[in-house]
Amino acid sequence: MKVFKRFTIDAAHRLPDKPELHGHSYKVEAWFEGPVVDGYVIRETELSALVNQVQATLDHKYLNDVIPNPTSENIAKFLWDEFAASRNIVKVVVFRESCEMGVEYIGESNAPLSGRRLSE
Repeated sequence: MKVFKRFTIDAAHRLPDKPELHGHSYKVEAWFEGPVVDGYVIRETELSALVNQVQATLDHKYLNDVIPNPTSENIAKFLWDEFAASRNIVKVVVFRESCEMGVEYIGESNAPLSGRRLSE
């Protein structure tokens, strides 16, 4: 069974092709999969705690301080790495409404972008 959590991150960044400081509101979905144990794939309190950790790191922050080249694609990879540290993540979706554009990431066998985990 799969469950997901939607949340928002508002943050600023600079990109090599857009060096002016600017920001976005990112809508995020984090999808998890696993067996139902005691009625849950993941308890809502645990899922909220995971999301709160990510939001504390990224929300209303300068993303370049956390994620190298913080494109939507790299934000999705970062989120995947953070959630994968503690749960069976199956998909991360990052959507920018202002651009009507988004990315879906289902993981790859590569090193974490950030080089660290929120839990460290």
